[in-house]
Amino acid sequence: MKLYLGTFIIFFCMAFCFATSGNAEQKFHTLKNYSVTYELSGNTTGTKQHASQDYGRKQCWIEKSEINIMGNSVKKNEKVITMVEDGDQWIITVDLNNNTGTKMKNPMYRGIAGSMKGKDPKEYSEAIMKQMGGQVIGEKTIIGEKCTEWTLMGGATTCITEDLIAVESAANMAGISISEVATEIKRKDPGPKGICELGDAKIEEIDLSQMMGQ
Repeated sequence: MKLYLGTFIIFFCMAFCFATSGNAEQKFHTLKNYSVTYELSGNTTGTKQHASQDYGRKQCWIEKSEINIMGNSVKKNEKVITMVEDGDQWIITVDLNNNTGTKMKNPMYRGIAGSMKGKDPKEYSEAIMKQMGGQVIGEKTIIGEKCTEWTLMGGATTCITEDLIAVESAANMAGISISEVATEIKRKDPGPKGICELGDAKIEEIDLSQMMGQ
């Protein structure tokens, strides 16, 4: 269940945050840089610092949290970096406690890219939402930010600002709930220093398509 939830959250973020072309000139987001601090609640409690750089070509976040499921508790101190290189999307996950991590190619990216080629970031995000069974159910205001609320498959919800920042996201699967609510948004900000850097972390490349096929 832990792997499934993690994969769902990563691919949801990937689908929303990135446009469809491998072209280095393509703007993947309406904002050049922005950062968001989230509070996590539900079965996972803690904080997440998210940064988007270079019009969304690079997305990075650091999560410090504790997961509680059926009386078992697991602490997470993790950095995730996603980037598009040579027409592929890569996901790098680093355990900050032991400074080791994995690098995985998103096997879904090229297919999505081909079907959505030529759309601007807003058109793309709306198309992806609809592909995920998304429906607009209303509008909300969170920390002074007006956002459009969507429902997605599996009972997930998200609330997105006009300039494509996720202010609130939630999922409830098999009785396990996850919620992320923004507590601070900074536009024109690339995030904390080093948030998108690997430093001297030891990274192993793995084949995610084989893992998902197992």
